[in-house]
Amino acid sequence: MYPLQNHYHEVIQKDLVLSENVSNLSLLSAPKKVGLCLGGDSSAESYVISSLGALNIVAGQKPFLTQQKSSDYTKVSSKEAVGGKLILRGSRMYFFLHKLIFKVLPFIRQFEGLKPPLHENIYCFVIKDMFAFEELVPLFPSFENLGSLQCQFHFTTKDKAETVVLGQSLQLCFLLNSIEEKRK
Repeated sequence: MYPLQNHYHEVIQKDLVLSENVSNLSLLSAPKKVGLCLGGDSSAESYVISSLGALNIVAGQKPFLTQQKSSDYTKVSSKEAVGGKLILRGSRMYFFLHKLIFKVLPFIRQFEGLKPPLHENIYCFVIKDMFAFEELVPLFPSFENLGSLQCQFHFTTKDKAETVVLGQSLQLCFLLNSIEEKRK
């Protein structure tokens, strides 16, 4: 069991039971899955392969291809691969969360915190500096043209307040000033 998963089961669940007066553990809010997406406008083979490789290295799971949708605006008739996407659940999700919170976010330049959530059970943000993941630094020439990593956290929460409480107990560093302003 990973440290963050152990922390959730041993500390956070008990804290949520006491603070929210929940009679059943299955009613507690919990992280459900993490979606990661890396890609862009380029359908060049080298860009797509480097996106898939970076996702594989960062998350430890094989991503699947994302394809560009055909439309009149882009004038693309065939679906071209433009990047990769993967969904993390269970222990891999907790492993990625632990790595993100304790190894990646502290090394992002000019990181001031995460904006508060806008949705009830989904929290999204973008990591522009992919080289905050230390695994990619030795392989810089292969990944220097990568775009931003889009992260989506899916929770089993009912409203934004529960999402904020769960995020703060998981050590996600939300900007407190923005949260307090939204409450007023």
